[in-house]
Amino acid sequence: MLPTPNVVAPPMAIQDNPIDKLTTYYSETSFYTVFFSGHNNMTQSQVPWEAGGSTIEEVADGYDWEAALSKRGQASAWSPWWMDQLPPPPIKPIMLTGGIPDPPSLPVEGLIAANDAVLHRDAKFALMYGGPQGYEGLREWLAEDINAREGLSLTAANFVLTCGSAGALSDVLTTFVDPEDAVILEQPCYPGSTRIARSIMCHIAGVGIDDDGIIIDDLRQVVTQLKVEGRRPKLLYTISNFQNPNAGTMSLDRRKAVAEICREHGILIAQDDAYGGINFETEPLPSLFSVAGGTGAILMGTFSKTLATGLRVGWVMGEQAVVDAVTRMRFDMGVSPWTSRVLHEFALSGAYAKHVPAMIDIYRSKRDVMLSAMDERCSSFGTWSTPKGGFFVWMKLNDGIDTKKLRYTANEEAVGYVGGEAFFADGTGAEYIRLCYSNVAETDIPEAIRRLGRALEKAAS
Repeated sequence: MLPTPNVVAPPMAIQDNPIDKLTTYYSETSFYTVFFSGHNNMTQSQVPWEAGGSTIEEVADGYDWEAALSKRGQASAWSPWWMDQLPPPPIKPIMLTGGIPDPPSLPVEGLIAANDAVLHRDAKFALMYGGPQGYEGLREWLAEDINAREGLSLTAANFVLTCGSAGALSDVLTTFVDPEDAVILEQPCYPGSTRIARSIMCHIAGVGIDDDGIIIDDLRQVVTQLKVEGRRPKLLYTISNFQNPNAGTMSLDRRKAVAEICREHGILIAQDDAYGGINFETEPLPSLFSVAGGTGAILMGTFSKTLATGLRVGWVMGEQAVVDAVTRMRFDMGVSPWTSRVLHEFALSGAYAKHVPAMIDIYRSKRDVMLSAMDERCSSFGTWSTPKGGFFVWMKLNDGIDTKKLRYTANEEAVGYVGGEAFFADGTGAEYIRLCYSNVAETDIPEAIRRLGRALEKAAS
């Protein structure tokens, strides 16, 4: 069993250790990511090892697990948020870190009702293997949903269910990208996606973005430079709606330009639409799949942000050939038919259509509270744009802020944020911080920003 951790204000890093442990756990209003730094900082008596009563120290000394890692395993190191251990903060921290749904608003009763219906009606099929493409009923519902929104004529055959959108990206990269290929990632980019790209040992090239998405001249330059270097630009990964972390949305003109450039150079577009359903005030734009005419583009989605991260159900949508190829590369027996059937039942009951607008109202209100508090407490320390959807505020700090010192002062003030370095593949971005409003209680947001303001003031002096 792992020991009970001392809570510290993230971000903090895993030490370079072959037996690092990661655990995440929830409190009523906070999300913590706690990295256990292994036997370097724990005595044998503190950390019992599960295998035969041995300690971590004994096991580590007996076998060099780090040396045993494959090349892919070595490439898949955690993306550290923080490079030093911090003492526990003086009071309970308020965390503006984890991009997960509002805990009190999880649709527990609706999911219980859907689960009961599935088990009473379809237990035999819900509790057996469901095949690598996933439950057809849910895939049919996904097709009907996007057909209604974008005027498409897709069927269940155009979808394969995955373990969230992260699983979708992993499946897509494994299917289409070789180590000698280049993958183009937005910079900044969600670090989990960067880790997935690194795990397949491809070359990673960054392309700049702003509030309107990918900067087209930059994309052209990146593609040209890759070809000069003799590299094949194989895939472009983009979070085009309410991007994580910068919250921007790619404009329609830029979507058309991206589709044209990728068509010209044979680059596959992989759009991650994890946050597209959390739309506060804008008219939804067509997916890159639609803009590209239904070819050369993939749309990846998930229920993690609109419903709950623990469901672990997402999807890849694309041409029949794409879906067939991704399905052929699935070796995990597919996602849970039980969970997929429960989600289908939840959607058919009308509960999903009611839940998402209610969540949008909650997140819009939280965003407004955060922005109002930031205007009052943080305007002299940096700049930010107003998110039109999603979970995050992306703040650029003024030149006078000591970003290394800020990590300590934020810990002293008991407020957590994610430093910008986590979102850039080359480790730059220290002048940015990401603040998440989705998971924190709305009543805690003003105090969290007051604490952040004090931390910024200390870091500026």
